[in-house]
Formats: sequence, structure tokens, C-alpha cells
Amino acid sequence: MTNKITPEKTVVNLEIEDIENKYFSKEKNKRGKAFQLLCLSILNNIAYKEISDEDIIDGNDEEGIDIIHLDESENKIILNIFNCKSSLSDNFSANDLTKLQAGLAYIFEKTLPEVQKLNNSKFVDKIITIRNSKEKIIRVNVYYCVYNGSSVSNNVKRKREEIESTYTKIIKDFFNNASFYFNFVDCKKLVEQKRKNEEPLKGVRITIPSFDKNFNPIIETKDGFKGYVASIKADDVAKLVKKYQDSLFEKNVRGWLKYNKKNADIYDSATSDESELFWFMNNGITIIADKIYPNPFDLKWEIENLQIVNGQQTARMLYEAIKNKKLRKNIIVLCRIYETKDPNLINKIAKATNSQSSIGSRDLMSNEPEQIAIEKVFNTLNYYYERQKGQLRPNKKFKKEINSKKLAQISLAVICNKPSLARKNIEDNFFNKEKYYKEIFEHDPKKLLLAYLIFDYCNEQSRNNKSNGDDLKYFGTLHIANIIWNNNINSFNKNLNVQIRNFETGKIDIKKEYTKAYKKLNKIINNIKQQEEVLSLGHYLSRLEVDSLLFKELKK
Repeated sequence: MTNKITPEKTVVNLEIEDIENKYFSKEKNKRGKAFQLLCLSILNNIAYKEISDEDIIDGNDEEGIDIIHLDESENKIILNIFNCKSSLSDNFSANDLTKLQAGLAYIFEKTLPEVQKLNNSKFVDKIITIRNSKEKIIRVNVYYCVYNGSSVSNNVKRKREEIESTYTKIIKDFFNNASFYFNFVDCKKLVEQKRKNEEPLKGVRITIPSFDKNFNPIIETKDGFKGYVASIKADDVAKLVKKYQDSLFEKNVRGWLKYNKKNADIYDSATSDESELFWFMNNGITIIADKIYPNPFDLKWEIENLQIVNGQQTARMLYEAIKNKKLRKNIIVLCRIYETKDPNLINKIAKATNSQSSIGSRDLMSNEPEQIAIEKVFNTLNYYYERQKGQLRPNKKFKKEINSKKLAQISLAVICNKPSLARKNIEDNFFNKEKYYKEIFEHDPKKLLLAYLIFDYCNEQSRNNKSNGDDLKYFGTLHIANIIWNNNINSFNKNLNVQIRNFETGKIDIKKEYTKAYKKLNKIINNIKQQEEVLSLGHYLSRLEVDSLLFKELKK
């Protein structure tokens, strides 16, 4: 088990602290109560002010159940049951599942006299309400939420399968074919779901006229994933961009690159005499939707929560052409339209459909939960994090602007003790999960920020000394930053908020630390020069064996 701080945990922790301050500042166990409120708010998409105190049943005789919320609409009810663990150390536990199973038995299996013996009036009242609503309940969601959820052991998996097997049948019989879903929720899933809740076109149904008469799915899986191919008029695509702008591209892995060469070529093909070949010469656009309503009678598509995950450059250039009154009327655009709500599948589609073009691994990873989490934490500290090229920048003044590739390089060098490898500046090393991606980014974002601030100071010294011919300060920037980090690692890890504030206000004597680190690196290099010839310091500091040598010297 591990309680390693990840970007997602840091974001959730900030949310918990905010709720504590707003709602539970004078109460005991305020962290536990705040986490319960956060889980209910995100997973059921409810504003905090709309949550009823009666939904929180945690207390005496709650039998492993903390929250019961009934979501009613159109005379149908979705029953949501929660068990929430806010501890910094607890992981998914078979004991917790056993307690939760006992609570489910009270809701669905125990007799009313047995239920009434519970010393928890809110729990009893909820059970009676549920049983009186049997005809309306169509779905039961059980959420087991753990702040420190990292791994799921085999005994926990077996216990989960037991509960799912037992209650899928019980719920089906109890509520006349209602469905049952058992969900393990950790900080990563909370971050993913919150982002889903905040999508600007969520619930919005958009109509697009169709050029052809084919409305049948090309592919349809047993899991409900559907894929369509359609031809759409270019001016209808351009009108979408005009009306919805950036909201259409929330899930795109790359931002708007404006008039680069390839985009200029798209513009030319949409405005030239060869425009009738656009359908053949352009890859088209890929659309993801929560729900698709094909309408072959009126020749139109109705699409809920429409997102263009590939083809943003095409869509934007068509809009530019129509804005300039140069878009040819005969242009047809090839569209692939997919229906799925699965965030993992959506991310895979976005990556797969983009990876065939000249898009880097950095942008392909830009919508990963940890990247979103780092962006959110940096924003709270007033630092701008550019996780993808061309992303829309908020209209505010930041202390510094940091892009994900530079942060990856710094983390690999400073925190991961691989400055020579980082000097190679290979994007695939940084954003490939089979290589160093997890090692680089699965840290508290505040820790990543502090490493950046240290490097930024060292880099400033490098620029200042370049004209003086000090190659070690120029080529050894990452190595010096790594030495500073290791010299102060105990104090840096104590309280990151304080350390960042101390760095910003000059309370950390970084000039002194830089001088010490420079001298140590200089001594190591001079010792090496006595044993072997170093023709080029820059080339030598990029040799991978230097990392292990340097780390060994730092441990002395």
C-alpha cells in the first residue's frame, strides 16, 4: 500500500480544505464530513447548497453507510449509496466492504422491526423511504470512495465480486428489474468526473444537417459504444464553430494552432478551385457525444454534448474561410461520430485519431487526469500551466508561465535524479507511460512547482554567466538544480506551501545554495577530468552514466 501524494490527491485535498473552511470549521472530524460532501457533490453532480443534511447518515448504527441520496426526475428515482474514507493512509479494504455489505442488508433484506432497532433515525427514515419508493427506483449506485485509493488487493476484489453477484439479483427482484452498479472511487476518478460535470456542452443537444442518407451505425458493441460515418457540409461545420467556439474542443488533445503551414493548406483547399476534392484530401473530423439521435426523416443529426476530439484545425479553418466570405459552397467534410460516455475510451480515441498526424506525445497526454490536476493546483497558486500547445490562456496575470514539457524535464532531472537523461530533452521519454511519465508526474504538484522554481533560478544564473564562458554553469543547470534539491530534500518535503512561499519571498537563501551546489559539481567534474579526457562538457553531462555517478557522490 502507498500514500504517495499524486496531482489528483492534491487537487482533491484542496477541495476538502475549502469545504472544511466553508462548512465545518468548528466541527470535529471536519475532514471526513468535507470528503463526504465532496463525493456526493461530484458523483451526483449536486451543488453543495442543494445537499440535504438528511442525506448524510454517518453516525451511530450507520452500518458502513455514510450517505444515501435519492435522485428523482420524471417519476423515476436513482438510489445512490456511499461509503467514504477520507484518511490519508487507508486504502480499499475488505473490512470496509464487509461493513458496507451489512448496511446493504439493512436497506434491502432486513425486516422492518429489525430496521427500527437501529439507533440512527436518519438511516431508518431513508430505508423506509426507499421501500415506499420501490415502484420508482430504476437504478442503484453504490460508491466506495477512498481518498488514498491506490491498489486493489485480491481479497478486496473477491469481496467486491461477492457483493456485486449477490445484490445484482436482489436489486433486480426487489425493484422490478432495477440495475445495480458497484463503483470503486479514488481521487483520479473524482477529478475525471468533476471535469465531466464542468463540460460546457454537457446536456446540450446540437443539430447538424446531413449531406447523405446513411444514418446506420457502422459499428455497435455489446457495451453500447456506437460509431457512425457521415458527410456534413463545410458551412454547417463552420457554423458550429461560430456558435460554440472553444466549448467544442474541450476534449481535444491539442489547442488551436492558428495559421501554421498545414492550417494554411487547409484554408487554401477550402477556398480554391479544387474545393470539390476536399472530402478526398482532408482527414475530416472526429466527434464524440454522450448521446446521438439520428434523424433520417429530416436528414439531420441531433448530438448531445458534442465534442470535436480530432479535426479542430480543419473546423477552425473552415470557420475562418466562411468569416472571410471565401468558403466554397460545394465542400463536404467526412465525419466520424462516436457515442460513448466512457472517459478512458474517449481519451483513447482522441489519442488514436490524432497520433497519425504530426502531433507530439506531450499533446497526446494533455488530457490525462494528472495533467488536469497539475493545471488546477498551479492555477490556485497563480502559476499558468500550459499542458497542450495552443490551449486557451485565461485572461489574468500569472507569476510565471510553465509548459508541461519543461516541467517534465525539470522533474526528471531534479526530483527523479536523472539530470543527464533530462538534458537530452526527448519528449517521448517525458510523456510515454512505458518510460518515465509516471515517475515524472505522479507527485504533489506543489513539489513539481518548487523544483521548477529552483531550476528557474539556476537557469537565470546560466544565462547571466554564458558571456563569461563558464561552461559548467551553462551546461550544468539541471545538475546544479538537482544538487540543490538533494542538499535540502528534508526541509523541502516538510511543508511545500511554506517552502514555495519562502522561495517567492526570498526567505530561502538560494544564492548560497546555488554556490554550494556549483562547487560540489565543479569538484566532481574536476575529479573526473583527472581520470579521463572530457572533450566537451555539454556532451559529457548528457551521458547517462553521469546520473548514477553524481547520485553516488551526493550520497557520500
